[in-house]
Amino acid sequence: MTIITNANSQQAKFPIPFIENYKHVVLDPAKTELTEDQRDALKHNIQLWRDAMVLFTASGNARGVAGHTGGPFDSVVELCILLGILAGDPDGEKYVHTLFDEAGHRVPIQYMVAAFRGKIPASSLLTYRAAYSGLPGHPELNHPSADFSSGRLGHMWPFVNGVALSEKKTVFCLGSDGAQQEGNDVEAARLAVNFKLDVKLIIDDNNMTVIGPSRDVLPDFDIGRTLAAEGLAVFEADGEDVDAAYAAIAKTLQHKGPACAILHRLICPGIEVLEGSNHGHDAISVDHAIKYLKKRGYGPEIYGILHEIHGAKDTRVYQGSSKETDGNRYVFGHAVNACLDELAPGEAERRVTVIDSDLQLSTGLSFIRKEHPEVFHNSGIMERANLSCAAGFGFNNDKQGIFSTFTAFSEMCLSEMTMVRGALSRPVWETVFINSNFRRASTTQISCATSPTLDVMIWYVDPISADPELLERWSLNFSIRSFEQADNTCHFGVNGFFLDNGLDEAPATGLYFAADAAQMFAVVKRIFWDKGLRTVFSTRSKVPYILKENSEERFYGPDYVFKPGKDEVIRPGTVGTVVSYGDMLYRALDAVTTLRNEGVDVGLVNKVTLNVIDEESLKQISSTGFVLIVEAWNRKTGLGSKMGTWLIERGYHVKYSYMGTHRDGIGGTWEQIIHQGLGPEHIEQRIRELL
Repeated sequence: MTIITNANSQQAKFPIPFIENYKHVVLDPAKTELTEDQRDALKHNIQLWRDAMVLFTASGNARGVAGHTGGPFDSVVELCILLGILAGDPDGEKYVHTLFDEAGHRVPIQYMVAAFRGKIPASSLLTYRAAYSGLPGHPELNHPSADFSSGRLGHMWPFVNGVALSEKKTVFCLGSDGAQQEGNDVEAARLAVNFKLDVKLIIDDNNMTVIGPSRDVLPDFDIGRTLAAEGLAVFEADGEDVDAAYAAIAKTLQHKGPACAILHRLICPGIEVLEGSNHGHDAISVDHAIKYLKKRGYGPEIYGILHEIHGAKDTRVYQGSSKETDGNRYVFGHAVNACLDELAPGEAERRVTVIDSDLQLSTGLSFIRKEHPEVFHNSGIMERANLSCAAGFGFNNDKQGIFSTFTAFSEMCLSEMTMVRGALSRPVWETVFINSNFRRASTTQISCATSPTLDVMIWYVDPISADPELLERWSLNFSIRSFEQADNTCHFGVNGFFLDNGLDEAPATGLYFAADAAQMFAVVKRIFWDKGLRTVFSTRSKVPYILKENSEERFYGPDYVFKPGKDEVIRPGTVGTVVSYGDMLYRALDAVTTLRNEGVDVGLVNKVTLNVIDEESLKQISSTGFVLIVEAWNRKTGLGSKMGTWLIERGYHVKYSYMGTHRDGIGGTWEQIIHQGLGPEHIEQRIRELL
């Protein structure tokens, strides 16, 4: 592995000189006590890098692409200690110098290290999460700023075990109390102990996840006790006491074999309002960053930079759709509440359970928690177990289990879904209702993974559709502005069809992806009490309402009734048909409208039930000049990879093409759709090629 150590990089400078003013310090872990000079140098470096971290991550907030401050800010202590230890091993004989990290959202640490080692210009940090900046929301190897890919909790430690097995050196892995909730980490611990690997886990235990204190959700879960039971040597310390933190890390290195240093602290120590609060998890607001930097003695020439940063906006008005937008992921929670409200007193608690995996604010479950707390359960970051638990609750004939996560994370649950589906062959039917948020880096223009499509982590605050508690939380950190979370490939929820992995004889697994908030409400209401696995996808981004042709009237009005398995004709056409769904429908509608205004009779079909063949619809669209599938899911696994086969099997001969996600992400928000070639202009061009 290439090792670059360059504390005097000539790259363009960052406003806070965390590289130029870094104090070179060499630490020998054979000694557990710091000298006075070492302690002073570490304290200086920690404060300097934390100041830079605040300015750096606040730039994401200023740009409107969100980000994370708390985890990276916390872990600067262990980062500076590890840099001192690695400085004593310049040739890489003892240690692998890549500082692996389980929490992908702590990527600002990796970017600062990349700048410190001369891999990227330090000034580029102020482009955090911007499109094409090379600094996306999680580290990915297709960018020069990253040495590894990370982003889904619980996936890095097992990988690091393999690195240790291969390199025969000490390997460091930064961890967190959140990541330790994942079952993968327990297996990784056993593997490390079994192979006697020299893996050193440094855990930031700030007792905080997105929704609040970890110990409120899992009060009996003790990280140290758990890892010790698996056979690791465990050393615990106050993470804000530099001497204690260093001693704990040094002891892990003195121990032969796998060991762990657990550093306890409050999240965002020293940042007013955010310290000890879940508000600190995300990118610090510009106002709070400026307040912090002023208190630290920085002038307007430093903090004023944040006022000069503005994000690119998509100003397009989409033809055939409303200017008003709404969040499908929030509507999911409201629709479930409407179903529960219809039950007799006490029946909701008896018949329904809702299990949250720390994503209630992103998938709309917070609305259920507020209106029907009797059915709601916080259950930590344990997607596989939570899904199976919801399914088990629904094993009884008249009961319903509800589980939600980001679409990207649903890939972790495929085995559980297979076993759950197998249970359906028994006389008593299991029912589990999955709300998955399709997460993609985006603004109002992209699918994200968190609710109906695993609209995964794009967090939207808006007075129209956010509940007051959620609005209060985000307005504190985001100054009442609406944000989409710019993310990247590891959080693209583009493989939704993986969830329909049963055999033809197996009970059907419904995959439903509504086009707007009105249709989402109707879909959930209609399928709520159906039997078997049902997956409802949404987007993190808000979407406009689909309108009737040449009208301001909503296509999905108050009289609309959703019919599972039936495709819906949005615009009838004769020369060809575009088939789309979810957040791509309004984009496709824009392209279709342009052509129809020119007199080209192109049709548009909304395939709401993704995995059920509508024979009547197939026959009709095959009679037109072409069929074009437009979707934001993976071209290799999405609807486009399937519908062509359906047409051929039935002997239909028609021009066929399909468009979908096919490129690695580039950060940013709405720019991701353009990067994938899925904007209305790209759809229009493809249609013209087919005419």
